[in-house]
Amino acid sequence: MGLFGLFGKRASKAAPSPAEPEPTFLEDYAGMQAEVTDLEGRLLFTAKLLGVEEDHGNLHLLSGECAVSREMEEPLPVRLRGYSARKSKAAYLEGTILPSADEGIWRAEKLTLLKLENERAFFRMDVTMDAGLTPVDRPGAEEEPCRLVNISVGGVRIASSSQHQVGERLLLSVDLTPGKAPSTILCQILRVIGQEQDYEYGCRFIELSDADEDRIVQIIFALQRRQGRHL
Repeated sequence: MGLFGLFGKRASKAAPSPAEPEPTFLEDYAGMQAEVTDLEGRLLFTAKLLGVEEDHGNLHLLSGECAVSREMEEPLPVRLRGYSARKSKAAYLEGTILPSADEGIWRAEKLTLLKLENERAFFRMDVTMDAGLTPVDRPGAEEEPCRLVNISVGGVRIASSSQHQVGERLLLSVDLTPGKAPSTILCQILRVIGQEQDYEYGCRFIELSDADEDRIVQIIFALQRRQGRHL
């Protein structure tokens, strides 16, 4: 008997094990501001998801409007759409809600992640807002008028008659919420788009405060509802 007959055919290489899917940790979405809708897509309320543990957490209302009765006896199936700063993505979750003892809080249970999307797809909205910018890297520079063209949780597009360069840092002053003090936000120019009358600058936010992030998300939600864009 030959060697091949004695030892058998050479063992084929073992097939590589399929990669295991990345585990989902719902704690990554703690602090997320979200629209809460029923399964038909009707908006119930906007809230911040806090106290996330395993598959449950608390939804703290962000506005006085709530289109669902607290007298319910059975859990209501819902979907959550929000922005995860940790993932820099638009996150979609599904679960159920029940009222808690606190009128400003709903209990969310059986939460599961449906999908993640690039934040630009749903969280960048066209706007027209007057604002002011001050170049941080130019000592003694005065504030210049500018206009917001679009805005997202991560950045903003600005139109200005003044010329600036990629990499410059700008202090942006804008009234994000009428009736409240203007927000002052630090941003950096990532790209320059030349126009016939104004220059346009694509900027990313730097060190955005939680309060300003909340205001931006609320503005985006309001604009999307006005335009009829729902989950």
